[in-house]
Amino acid sequence: MSTVSELLSFEEFGDRLLAELDVVAMSFGDQTRLVDDLGFDSVLTFELLLVVEEWIGVMLPEALIGQLQTMGDVYAVYRARGTGT
Repeated sequence: MSTVSELLSFEEFGDRLLAELDVVAMSFGDQTRLVDDLGFDSVLTFELLLVVEEWIGVMLPEALIGQLQTMGDVYAVYRARGTGT
């Protein structure tokens, strides 16, 4: 998927992100844990970071991976970096 020009709602962001990563989730919320609830491993988390980078057009530090625990964490990074804050 190419760069997302408008900020997506949380639901649309999550749907697109999980589809891009081929992750099946019956439902998710901002407290849905990447590892425990969605089965992410280190490789999939790194792929997630690459997808978000592509969408916002900004390179993110790899150290950020350790801070991404929930879907809400990922969305917060997307929103903050996507708006330039």
